[in-house]
Amino acid sequence: MKSRLRGTARAEVPGRLLDLSLGGALLHLQAALPEGEIHDFGLDLEGETVSVQAEIRRCRPVRGGYEVGVEFVGIDPRDRRRLQTYLKAR
Repeated sequence: MKSRLRGTARAEVPGRLLDLSLGGALLHLQAALPEGEIHDFGLDLEGETVSVQAEIRRCRPVRGGYEVGVEFVGIDPRDRRRLQTYLKAR
C-alpha cells in the first residue's frame, strides 16, 4: 500500500522586525518564505504580542538571511487596536 501525506509544517523562525505599518511589515528572517504563501506571525511590540496572518509579498536574500515583505490579510480587531496604539506612540 502506497501512502502519501500532504500538509504544512509549522516552525518558529528567528527574525527581526525592520518596518511596520497597519497594512504590513518588513522582516529580516533566517529562512526564505515563498511569495504568495500565507503564514501566521506573532509580532512582539515591546512585550505585547500581536498575532497576524500575512501574505508573503516578496522575499530576497540579504546579508545574514532574507528580507521578507508581508501584507497583513487577517488580524483580530483587538490586535489591530494594539497595533494602532503602538504605531501612534512611535
